Amino acid sequence: MMETERLNNSAVDLSDFELRVLGREWNERLLQLTQESPVEAGKFRIYFDRSPDIFAIPQLTSYKYRCLGLFKGDELLGYAFASYQKRYVNRRIADVIYLGNIHVFRKGLGRVFLRLLSDRLSGIIQKNREVKYIYAYILEQNIPAMKLSGHGYFSSRVVSQISMINILLLKAVRLSRTYTIRRAKLADVDSIVELLKEEHRSRFLAPGMSKEIFVQNLAERPQFGIENYYLAVSGDDVVGVCSVWDMTALKKNRIQTYGPTMRLMRWVYNMVAPILGAASLPTAGEALKDITIAEFAVKDRDPEIMEALLRHVYNHYRKLGYHSIIFGSSSDDPLLKAAGAFLSREVRSNVILGTLQGFDSQEIISPALIYADAVQI
Repeated sequence: MMETERLNNSAVDLSDFELRVLGREWNERLLQLTQESPVEAGKFRIYFDRSPDIFAIPQLTSYKYRCLGLFKGDELLGYAFASYQKRYVNRRIADVIYLGNIHVFRKGLGRVFLRLLSDRLSGIIQKNREVKYIYAYILEQNIPAMKLSGHGYFSSRVVSQISMINILLLKAVRLSRTYTIRRAKLADVDSIVELLKEEHRSRFLAPGMSKEIFVQNLAERPQFGIENYYLAVSGDDVVGVCSVWDMTALKKNRIQTYGPTMRLMRWVYNMVAPILGAASLPTAGEALKDITIAEFAVKDRDPEIMEALLRHVYNHYRKLGYHSIIFGSSSDDPLLKAAGAFLSREVRSNVILGTLQGFDSQEIISPALIYADAVQI
């Protein structure tokens, strides 16, 4: 019997389509197609440029990954990365699949792609019972994608939201008088790991943290070392840490269309920036010079400590000509108050969690603090 999917009140034969695993030989083609299909939210259009290697971030953030391409004949119509990860679920490490970097290049085929992905991932999970949960981030304003997420194939639901805060580096700010901020040294590794372990353990979908994982990150992340960690010190105690990473070698954010409101904001910003000695925002299509807060943890989850770290990072990278700091967390996280001292823009995404084995909402403790993985987003 022919298996079909309803699209715009017409039946599509699913047998016309297939999923294929794409290797690195597809890198250039995937980068090209991604540039031609930016993410849209209202009149705002942004291109998440993953050149020169679209496979690099999945490789860094997972123990295994697959790039799955949607084909009709020999025509590539879409792709997605399924990254196998170990993340905290209900305060315990669990095997999950992160479904990210999803692109469909022909309008109206999103539902077909989702159906085929669900079939493929269902087979994977049945063979590998350790992998139980699938999660994804969808921009709050991306209405078409949200409709697909509720289609039901993944027995999915929105469990929470994350906020990515883009802090614009315009005017120099006053530094904290309460905490001393300094770069980390190798002698600080144990203190850093303990802070991060405690933070990650309480965060839903946070990666595991240990001294071995920490050292591995130092070795594998490009243009990243112990000096990328900043510490907040009170007396002789390390009370906060954040890692600061220029990820240009892996990803760049290019705004293709600002939209009326952001276009006006950019015009005003660029009028003021030269007077204050700040870098002007780029024109549409050019890359923003961002710095990413890759991990952070502060004692007692105190926003004042987090703000002290951000103030120091802000002034340092402003002098180096950067445009912004990317800082993310659960939308209900009190630590986001630390960003309130700066000129910033918040972008919210829904966190979709589901399973192909039949979602049981009783198995998941309602997550109070979702981990926002700024490295993979």
